[in-house]
Amino acid sequence: MAALIGLGAGFWVLFRVQSDIKSLISSELWGYQPGGRLDFLKFMFNILAELGKNVYNETMSQRIKSRKTSVFGIIIASVCIMVYLGALVTIIVRISTSMERYRIIAEQEFFDLADLASSAGVLSFMDDTFIDIIQGALNQSRTLEGVIISGPMGRYGFEKEEGRALYVDTNNSLRLRYRFGFSRQPLFQPLRIQGLRNTNIEAVASALDYTELTVILRQAMILIAIALVAAIITLLLESMLRQGGEEIKTGRVHTDGAMTRSKPRSRPIVTSYSELGNVVRKENTEFRLTEELQRCTQSDHDLAFIIMEYKPITEDSFYARFAADAARFFSSRDFVCEKSDNGISVICPGLTIDSGFLNADEFHTRIIGKYPAIFKTKTDLCMGISARSGRPVNAERLLFEAEEALERAMLDPVSHIVAFKSDPDKYRAFMEGRNDDD
Repeated sequence: MAALIGLGAGFWVLFRVQSDIKSLISSELWGYQPGGRLDFLKFMFNILAELGKNVYNETMSQRIKSRKTSVFGIIIASVCIMVYLGALVTIIVRISTSMERYRIIAEQEFFDLADLASSAGVLSFMDDTFIDIIQGALNQSRTLEGVIISGPMGRYGFEKEEGRALYVDTNNSLRLRYRFGFSRQPLFQPLRIQGLRNTNIEAVASALDYTELTVILRQAMILIAIALVAAIITLLLESMLRQGGEEIKTGRVHTDGAMTRSKPRSRPIVTSYSELGNVVRKENTEFRLTEELQRCTQSDHDLAFIIMEYKPITEDSFYARFAADAARFFSSRDFVCEKSDNGISVICPGLTIDSGFLNADEFHTRIIGKYPAIFKTKTDLCMGISARSGRPVNAERLLFEAEEALERAMLDPVSHIVAFKSDPDKYRAFMEGRNDDD
């Protein structure tokens, strides 16, 4: 009976917090508009954090109300809650991973389509052959739903299903439709067609493969079903133990007549990201750089450190998008740090000064191409690079060198990326001077 009460308490907690889930989803996801500041992954983890807090509060409340619940009952309630939360976490992680993979595919398909349009437009622009080529490529695309090509004579639309991805606004102008299920990523690129000016291509893509989404949800239901079976088995075991006359006390241990409580387990330290860019906080930059320098020194690997700043802009949401682009390009959000309101720094373990320069230049080219309306010239985004280069250098020195390189890049009207080349003699003198001061 006690185990049944515990199982009921677990389902009661889930029943109580489901209203929080509904309110969060209705206020965040359905209220999300194109150009908003909310990122889908950040939204999902906000739901998870809020849900975890509510589950904890409800669990404590039920525990206080039912002090006669047995250990088995508490275990059953806890297992049910943890399994359902685990299913939720699994769904969130797999959906966000699928969406990220789908976003990369959409970006690549869009660039391929833009190249195809540029090459086809050289021979003929917006004739029957050109239209058939673009429509055929769109139909074969896995992610793209609609395309608009604008030229000197107007805007021309292509879509897989009529009326699904395009619409005509009140000014009789053709627009992309950002509906639920479509990605908000900006897919825009100028076309390079000789003899034609102001020719651009833009597109909208699906956010998720719904076939894969069905598989994810089905597998989550299997996990939930396993949890229910485990709960029933636990109930049977408790019933057998109670028939044997064993009584199990809850939560407290008696020792020599004194009543004591078990010590709480230490909680792991969770890395917190910044609110502005969802990357490593500025004050933790030197600590993270020191950690990676120590690892690279122990494994005898090089390390490059890149600082970048762009011209001040008024769009508040751009910093988060810029930081997310850097995190995707440089493989991990844990290596991207805040620097200022319009700048970030990136730790690149395993890269030399030369490979760091090449990576920085490639990232610079992608960003300039992705946001042509913001970055008119290459020097609107400047970068400074430094590297360990086999030296026993500390984080403070590497930060100083990268800052020096960035200042030179910002002062130079031509070079938008400057790498700090270390001088062994000067560095040796610098270290000796520090030792003398100590």
